[in-house]
Amino acid sequence: MPPFILLLTPKPPPGPFQPWGQGWGIYPNLEIPPENPYPAEARFVELLGAYSKELACGALGGVDLGEALHLWAFDRGELIFYYDSNPMYLNCPVCSYNEEGRGVEMRGVEALAGLFGATPSRALRTWLLRRKGLGFSQEAERLRQVLALLGYPPPPIVPGFPAS
Repeated sequence: MPPFILLLTPKPPPGPFQPWGQGWGIYPNLEIPPENPYPAEARFVELLGAYSKELACGALGGVDLGEALHLWAFDRGELIFYYDSNPMYLNCPVCSYNEEGRGVEMRGVEALAGLFGATPSRALRTWLLRRKGLGFSQEAERLRQVLALLGYPPPPIVPGFPAS
């Protein structure tokens, strides 16, 4: 799945955004190479924050690298949530998701839930903290579950959804 941006605003933002739940979504035209995602992710996070600030709205962005899911949420340009499902992804591919690897890196789950008007539930924390292989085999499934707990459908993957 390509990187995605979800803007939490009732009004259509300028540009090729499409309806997504109660907000507006887009797949920015940005390649994020799985073997070295960090420079491109930094540009992506900057873009996400700029949309949030310029439109004075909440914004959620994500990158699914297959073996790792990275999420960021902004509220009016301020980073309020960060998530990395597998911080060992590039440091030690052999030990990713094993018992000796580092766990999930996450901060701001309460702020994320508040941004979506959801209650920070045990289920939300569980899906964010759950190890891959325990109830799901792909990070895209984790993303679908997290979005559902926040009251949103999965990212649209349909013909016509713009890639900016």
